[in-house]
Amino acid sequence: MRLIAMSDLHLGKKPWQVRKALKMASDADVILLAGDLTNDGTPEQIELMHQCISELLPDKTVLAVAGNHDYPRNPLPIVRDGIWDYPALEEWLLKRQPHAFALDNSGAWAVQMGKVDIIGLNCVSHWRRFKFQDGAQLRWLAQYLPGSNAQWHIVLCHAPLLAHNPKRSDTKPYLSRDTHLQSIIDGKDHIIFISGHTHVSMKSSGGCVELDAARSNLYINDGSIRPTTLLRNDGKPEIHPDDGNIVEILMDDEQIAVNAYSTTTGERFSSAQYRFPSKGTYDQEASGR
Repeated sequence: MRLIAMSDLHLGKKPWQVRKALKMASDADVILLAGDLTNDGTPEQIELMHQCISELLPDKTVLAVAGNHDYPRNPLPIVRDGIWDYPALEEWLLKRQPHAFALDNSGAWAVQMGKVDIIGLNCVSHWRRFKFQDGAQLRWLAQYLPGSNAQWHIVLCHAPLLAHNPKRSDTKPYLSRDTHLQSIIDGKDHIIFISGHTHVSMKSSGGCVELDAARSNLYINDGSIRPTTLLRNDGKPEIHPDDGNIVEILMDDEQIAVNAYSTTTGERFSSAQYRFPSKGTYDQEASGR
């Protein structure tokens, strides 16, 4: 299975960057959008994203979760029939793909693809707050994971967990229930947690791809398709922004490979290539670049 993950597309009026990134993903089996698909969450931007996906990825499985920019800063009035909003886009994406899926009333969802299931957590809503309302999605996740027979569980969430935030200077979590979500993830093995929001380049020296070898869990913070921030070892940002990127995840019975590609040149980042065994024990060599 070849998956392409991308985040922070920030689609406004001019879709050329988004179209370029989606074209780069056109030969993937699954495309994962980790939030901030649009810049302002307006019906016009949501409809434009719908058009881009329909035109460029008409037969592909595309799955998404909301970012803080996928809702207007202030809540909209009652939405009339025929007017797009983010929940309508996400539901359309779920229904157009061919696999069995579950959509919970809390806003969480899961798509079953044989040995892999993909789980979506929507951690933001109107007012752009990072909040799992009443913890309902996390209760659903805690019930869903033990009953899943998938070999790997891919969890899509816009904001990273505090323990795996590449911006190491941050001391406060983005998520209101960060500790609760981390405890659920720690209670299950073979999880790939994919997030965005930080706009940190995959070429940064560390922190964007992390392995929890004890649990065989992998954390990927996939930056942005737009210019990103390159971090030094001490966590301080460089002066000049780096290329945006998409992330490729290759999965088979033997290993998982993670690669990043520039959305400017299309070339693979030589400093952002990772290989992990897909089962068994991990050693230092296997878990490194």
